[in-house]
Amino acid sequence: MSTRKQFCQSCLAMVLAGLGAPLLFGKKGDEVKKEEGKEKERKIIAACGITCSECPAYIATQKNDDALRAETAKKWSEMFKADIKAADINCDGCTSNSPRLFSYCAVCEIRKCAGEKKVANCAACPEYSCKKLDEFLAQVPEARKVLEELRKGT
Repeated sequence: MSTRKQFCQSCLAMVLAGLGAPLLFGKKGDEVKKEEGKEKERKIIAACGITCSECPAYIATQKNDDALRAETAKKWSEMFKADIKAADINCDGCTSNSPRLFSYCAVCEIRKCAGEKKVANCAACPEYSCKKLDEFLAQVPEARKVLEELRKGT
């Protein structure tokens, strides 16, 4: 199985490429954003800066969408060269205290640290940015942008 860093990079790449929206809605990300009359969903930002609310595992769980679970499990199994089952695709987001977390998220050291320090995410940490986070963010620069925006209050 691949590392958590590889998993997070792949999740972020799918989100940035707009792959989450087509999986869910059968449309390009741009088309989904342009739909009128829909309330803007609250973004859930993980301790590391990844947007949980845009992750296919989170979306499938919240919508209780077995087809999306199956498709995500298949794609992630291929990506990570691992045996991921549709039943494994259950996650309420890193900021949740729910027992439903994807396996990598459940053991994430960055998530654990933020919980111990009682901060919503690393952007709120007085020790921002630490070595552990910097090593991760070097691989996932979009997550750093999210955290920097949060620190600026934008």
